[in-house]
Amino acid sequence: MIALVCLARATTLLALAAPASAQFAKAEDAIHYRQGALTVMGTHFGRIGAMANGKVAFDAKAAAENAAIVTDMAKLPWAAFGPGT
Repeated sequence: MIALVCLARATTLLALAAPASAQFAKAEDAIHYRQGALTVMGTHFGRIGAMANGKVAFDAKAAAENAAIVTDMAKLPWAAFGPGT
């Protein structure tokens, strides 16, 4: 269930990323966008880290899927850094 929520967030953020800087009417909007992207990245990076640290069983498919999400999400927050944010 958590994976579906994170995937939904990732999909939403990816859809909004293209003209992201034009979408921020207020600095707070940019901050929330950036925080959301970083939260999703942290969740998926944490899953990979748990496997690397032996806290959960290694699953190559899950590791690759989480890494792909982190890779895509890593492109998003930068659009939300601007003056006043």
